[in-house]
Amino acid sequence: MLSTENLHRLVKLLVATAEVIGDEVRPAAAALMAEDLSAYPMPVLEKALVQCRRELKGRLSLAAVLERVDDGHPTPNEAWAVAVLAADERNTVVWTSQTRAAWSVAQPLMNIGDKIAARQAFLESYGRLVKDARAANACGSYVASIGFDSAGRDAALRQAVTRGQLSHDQVAQHLQIAGPAPVFNAAALLSGHVEVAPHASADVRKRLEEVAELLGMKPSAQAVAA
Repeated sequence: MLSTENLHRLVKLLVATAEVIGDEVRPAAAALMAEDLSAYPMPVLEKALVQCRRELKGRLSLAAVLERVDDGHPTPNEAWAVAVLAADERNTVVWTSQTRAAWSVAQPLMNIGDKIAARQAFLESYGRLVKDARAANACGSYVASIGFDSAGRDAALRQAVTRGQLSHDQVAQHLQIAGPAPVFNAAALLSGHVEVAPHASADVRKRLEEVAELLGMKPSAQAVAA
């Protein structure tokens, strides 16, 4: 739901948008429209009103605004293209809850090799689920189903963050985190040489110098491969 501040802002935008296209919407009517639109995020509504100003001529209606609201639900074919990725358990799939639920209906048919029937079952189920969501003014919200291919997982999750489907906080625990770079060359140490990494701290350098002294050698400053 929109905050009180955003509701007031939306009323003003509705009145102004109507004026731009040659219409007039009284504040009381705009307030009712704003209440009906309040389930959607403000940026989504602002974008829809921009389209109204560019495309409409003469009359601003609630239906016209709703037609231009991007509620985050993929088209049925877009949703199917994402859902079929879940047939391979290696894949990490970022999808809406409606896409995931429709896939659960189609998956048994996919498992027996009937892709045509699976797609039909998916599309029918997805259509009903999205219709119900839109009737409740529910925007598409994304979740991730994590696959076991780590490289593909990172790519899918980072792409979802870039697209605004998931936040970084939502995916951080699943991303591969590179460990700290080593401060000395372990392989060289095994062969009797102490090689200090350029980024090693003063304390670490001192301790490595002590190790080198114990081994009767002089430490060398060389880059250490990560």
